[in-house]
Amino acid sequence: MENKVAIITQSYKNDYKECKLLCESMDRFAPSIDHFIFVNDEDYKLFQRLQYGKHRVFKKSTILPWYLIRLPWKMMGHHFHVSLFTIPVREWIIQQICKLGVFEVIGDEYEAVFNIDSETVFMKPFNLDMWKKDGKYLLYRVKNINEPSHDEYCRAAQKLLDLKEDYDKISYYNYMNTPVCFVRENIQLILDELKKHSKLHSWKNALCNTYRFGEYYMYGIYTDHELKMKNHYLIDYHVFPQIDISECSGVNDFKSRMTELLEDDKAEGLWLQKKDRKLLADKYLDFETIDKVIKEYWGNSIICV
Repeated sequence: MENKVAIITQSYKNDYKECKLLCESMDRFAPSIDHFIFVNDEDYKLFQRLQYGKHRVFKKSTILPWYLIRLPWKMMGHHFHVSLFTIPVREWIIQQICKLGVFEVIGDEYEAVFNIDSETVFMKPFNLDMWKKDGKYLLYRVKNINEPSHDEYCRAAQKLLDLKEDYDKISYYNYMNTPVCFVRENIQLILDELKKHSKLHSWKNALCNTYRFGEYYMYGIYTDHELKMKNHYLIDYHVFPQIDISECSGVNDFKSRMTELLEDDKAEGLWLQKKDRKLLADKYLDFETIDKVIKEYWGNSIICV
């Protein structure tokens, strides 16, 4: 029996429309792959509408430590989880812990998962042969050039995993992308290592007590430097190339950028980036326009499953 893979999406209420479009794109271009969506508990009822077919919705609390309590109000612009055993835990950290812990929920029948953001959308048929070759899964790695928070992510990975290699080597590459594949075997080795260096022997507690880290960097650095690329092969391109929708001057500009990016045979979809939701919100193309343009492209394309 062939080992199963799944797609994982972490989402919340402000990205509901985008997540719905992602689900619709998977219905069209990736109908055979399981899709697991993890959301804040208070958003669960809203996202229940997306629980159909291959899409399943879970509360993030199914993964989080039992002792975390989510505050109902924001502090310094962030929602926090608090407990007697941790520093206040930002929502961003909660999301990353949930990504690393998904196999606790979905089970051991899955060999690997692909983490895909809500703002991504399939535009061509999902082809596992492009994501898995000779039994190994893709791993994005490029030389780092001004990736935000790069040094903080690398320092955190070095400390949390007790890496002895020179920092200059550890920090040479950037691993941020979508999708990022987590192979279950590699994840277990990483979590075991985190647990080993945790005072409470809990990888979740260790991460809850870390102010900033990058789950993709942690996975990429450990797989690259400690596991010597076990279960992976390297890529240096975007399967979902980015369009910053705050930089599009209008619908025709968006169409032009979309068409140009999708001419690349390696591109299977789009990553609709939003740089700054607060400061640039008035510059975004409205979602209804984006939704319409994308579905018109689907209708005019002969590419379908």
